[in-house]
Amino acid sequence: MNDTRALLTRISAFRQRLEGMPRLTAEATPAVTVDEEAAPIAQLERTVQAGSRTQAILEQSLRHLSDDAAPQEPAAGRLIAKARRVLGEAHDLVTCLRRLADDPLLAGPPPEQGTLETDPLALHYRETAAMMTPAVRLAQAMPDEPSIQSRLSDGLEAVLATVRQRLVGLGHALDQRRRDVDLVDRVAALLTRLDSAAAIDASSFTHLAAEILNETPASPLRFLHAAAASQQAYLGGTSFPAPARFVACHAVTAARVIARMLRFAPEWNDRPLDPVVAVLLQDVGMLRIAMETLATPGPLDDAGRRAIEAHPRTSAELVANRLPSFGHLVEGIAAHQERLDGTGYPHGLKDSQVPALARMLAVADVYAALCCPRPQRAALDPRTALTDVLLFAEQNIFDRFAAEKLLAISLYPVGSVVEMTDGSVGVVAANHPDRNKLHLAARPVLNILIDSQNRLLPAPRPIDLAESEGGAVLRTLPAAERARLLGRHYPEWAA
Repeated sequence: MNDTRALLTRISAFRQRLEGMPRLTAEATPAVTVDEEAAPIAQLERTVQAGSRTQAILEQSLRHLSDDAAPQEPAAGRLIAKARRVLGEAHDLVTCLRRLADDPLLAGPPPEQGTLETDPLALHYRETAAMMTPAVRLAQAMPDEPSIQSRLSDGLEAVLATVRQRLVGLGHALDQRRRDVDLVDRVAALLTRLDSAAAIDASSFTHLAAEILNETPASPLRFLHAAAASQQAYLGGTSFPAPARFVACHAVTAARVIARMLRFAPEWNDRPLDPVVAVLLQDVGMLRIAMETLATPGPLDDAGRRAIEAHPRTSAELVANRLPSFGHLVEGIAAHQERLDGTGYPHGLKDSQVPALARMLAVADVYAALCCPRPQRAALDPRTALTDVLLFAEQNIFDRFAAEKLLAISLYPVGSVVEMTDGSVGVVAANHPDRNKLHLAARPVLNILIDSQNRLLPAPRPIDLAESEGGAVLRTLPAAERARLLGRHYPEWAA
């Protein structure tokens, strides 16, 4: 019941902010009494106790806000046309805010995974709703004088344009989060079924792999992560036994990495789905590892190390027994933790003993893991992660040709938020993936969002560093800094 209570508290906070906003619409329903407020909670608790927890949460999500009434004018015929139009736009924006408040993705993470205050999308929403309050009050207080109405309407239009722009950005960010959550949940569900006795269709993995492979190559590469104990992406979301979401997040991230590597891998042109399917399946054996082992911040004991080192073999056995149509992938899955110098596991294979598929899987697996936080370390900057993998290849740990395929992602993947040497901040819009001109990997195309004086630009300013004599990328900003700098204005890049 704790997460249910937490969700109700957060929903109540949203409702209080919106209910405190002056009404632009005529009230169509009577005020709610204290007893009537308590009734939905009691009903929710009964439904939860009956075993319909998720459905109950979703059914109670802010359904009390009415948005179908006509705009309420101060007096009939008193408003000029411009003021009437502005009032209608304000009403539409309040309606949009109420509709967004219904979105369960804005309920925030479960309490054990964070708070609403750490979610840049929820904070962006709350600030946007707060901006509407004075605008609505001003719209309601329109004087009779037409010339004053006209001037006030000009000011209101500017405020409403800002709110509208923020809502567009928030909508894009929510759609992006929804796609990622949906993809991770689908992978988690399939891996959970594969690890159980439930019937499973191999084509489900093929369809997922094709979906990932068909993502626009220039689309942002997001490094998805969930803690080993994570069971839900958000309050009311689909729940999976830990560590299914942790494994699924890594699988999706590694699959997106290998899909981009395939741009430099003509040897896989006739079967491009195979590496993507394999990377989605390679860690299903980790579902049998205790969550506490995966969450250990320090060195593992002998039992934990043995459990980790057994997962490639377990994964391969599950695929061979449950998905025989993927039999040609089993050898690569079993060897994806092997290393060319013989230091890998579970069999300590060396050099030519390591299959070609396993060499690709190993590179994508390690790069994706390095770019995400783990209990024993913070996430690495993508530039550092790629450099480390290339250095490992020079030491004959990874296959050099497989490692070089990471250059398709470049030092700064599309979607990375970077700080320049002059202090400006931008987002990577495109790269120059030319392996014959490696210096271009450090010279991406950027959209500058904050200038060198720490001022937010009114519109992104594009710059191609490959054609610019001055300035260079200093570093990639971690998630906390992205949220702090961009959360209020560019939620799609902050989350």
